[in-house]
Amino acid sequence: MSTIVKTEAVVLKAMKYRETSKIATFYTRQFGKVAGIIKGARRAKSMFGSSLEPMSYVSVVFYKKEGREIQTVSHCDLMKPFHYLYQDLDKMAIGMALIELVNNVAHEQEQNIPMFKLLVNSLNVLNSATKNYQNLLYYFELHLAKVLGFEPSFNRCVSCKKMIISDTAEDRKYRFHIDKGGLLCDRCKILPGNLNMIQTDVLKILRQMFESNSMESVFEKEMNIKTKSTLENFLWTYLQYHVTGLRSLKSQKVFSKIMDIA
Repeated sequence: MSTIVKTEAVVLKAMKYRETSKIATFYTRQFGKVAGIIKGARRAKSMFGSSLEPMSYVSVVFYKKEGREIQTVSHCDLMKPFHYLYQDLDKMAIGMALIELVNNVAHEQEQNIPMFKLLVNSLNVLNSATKNYQNLLYYFELHLAKVLGFEPSFNRCVSCKKMIISDTAEDRKYRFHIDKGGLLCDRCKILPGNLNMIQTDVLKILRQMFESNSMESVFEKEMNIKTKSTLENFLWTYLQYHVTGLRSLKSQKVFSKIMDIA
């Protein structure tokens, strides 16, 4: 027996199905990741409009039946339009990376409200941002690790719990233990495992992004190509280690090619 349910959601992806319908994957506030069939969505006079576009923040109504892999969607309405995400290729690239990440790490029909809020808030601030859009992806990846249960530690030694105070005037490297998810002090630096070296300036950025209460503040940070590359490699190494089977982001590769052509 089916139950009619209504929940907020972000559209992660959508594909054509038969002649007139679509199948969409939603990340919902109440039920986690849910796939739904939307009959008639591709008809010329469809009531769904742009609500089924990836990155759309919507209110969705579907007939939920336990044990069914694909639910039937009856209504899908925009909650708040993110118009600027579709008008700027750079913004679109970051937005698509966010939803692809969530699609990759989320389990079917498993609620995670903190992850839902992180996704919606990130798309919202990205929509209004005016510069340094890539910074939001680093912020998102850091906080995604937290909501998935493997929060990194940038202030204490992960082995002995000693406070690690970095001197921003001193250019040195710090050992980050990927397996245990934190820094190592000089006394514990011989701890075996998967280590990643972090420069002082990068550690400072990671701390600021992780401790900041303002997501919008990340756009104020100017970074050179080397720093961006270091952050990207570190965060991706950390996520891939802790999320089994995490794949490289197709959206990033596609948009890189588009920007090269442009």
